[in-house]
Amino acid sequence: MEETLKQILVELKEVRSNVNGLTQGQKEMRSDINDLTQGQKEMRSDIIDLAQSQKEMRSDITDLTQGQKEMRSDITDLTQGQKKMRSDINDLKHGQKRLEAGLERLQKNIVVSISEYTEKIVDYVDDKTEALNKRVYQVETDLQRLSKQ
Repeated sequence: MEETLKQILVELKEVRSNVNGLTQGQKEMRSDINDLTQGQKEMRSDIIDLAQSQKEMRSDITDLTQGQKEMRSDITDLTQGQKKMRSDINDLKHGQKRLEAGLERLQKNIVVSISEYTEKIVDYVDDKTEALNKRVYQVETDLQRLSKQ
């Protein structure tokens, strides 16, 4: 009986050792579960941060897209303005050519007009000179007749 009790005691020690081992294993499992839970919480936080960053990036992409559309509109406006300026420049060049042609005609007309006017002055002076010469001749003739009498 003593042997049976020793054997029971040995078996109880083994059971106690196994229970202690199980308890230790359970504690280690609880620690591992706590670590996994903490890791899961950190991953959830990281996922939330990534989702927030993704939302911010989408907002930035939307802003960039809007800015790009505005730039395209500005470029279109600038292109239209440039076309209008080219048209205006062409109009100015044509106007300048017309002015130059008109100025050239005016210069020629001035020369012709001055020459015609000069001719008229010369003719007028010649006519007046001739009339004056005739009067002078008449006066001289009259003086000679009077002086002969």
